[in-house]
Amino acid sequence: MIYSFDILFAVFIAATGFATSWIVLDVARGLGWRGVPEPGSNGGSLRKGVAFVLAAFAGPRLLLANGFESWRSGSVSLPLYGAIALVSIGWSMCSGVLVLQAAFASGYFLA
Repeated sequence: MIYSFDILFAVFIAATGFATSWIVLDVARGLGWRGVPEPGSNGGSLRKGVAFVLAAFAGPRLLLANGFESWRSGSVSLPLYGAIALVSIGWSMCSGVLVLQAAFASGYFLA
């Protein structure tokens, strides 16, 4: 049996993931982050690690927004956009769980 609080908590986790995705993407854009390094440079391992973490947290918003634009332009069908939206929601739930676990592990919510 599924309780209404379980559904509400799942929506809260997905909203936390999307909010994290939006914040990470806006901060990265505000700082002038560019994911593509200049030709001839390999970028270094720190830059690759930061790009990986950035893509992991900014991915749901980018996937949903780019899928929507592709659907509006007609290059993606509605059922495919529905699948893209489901993947984006699942991805945001994964990152939302990570953010909430980090918040609870910090002890901030225990006081």
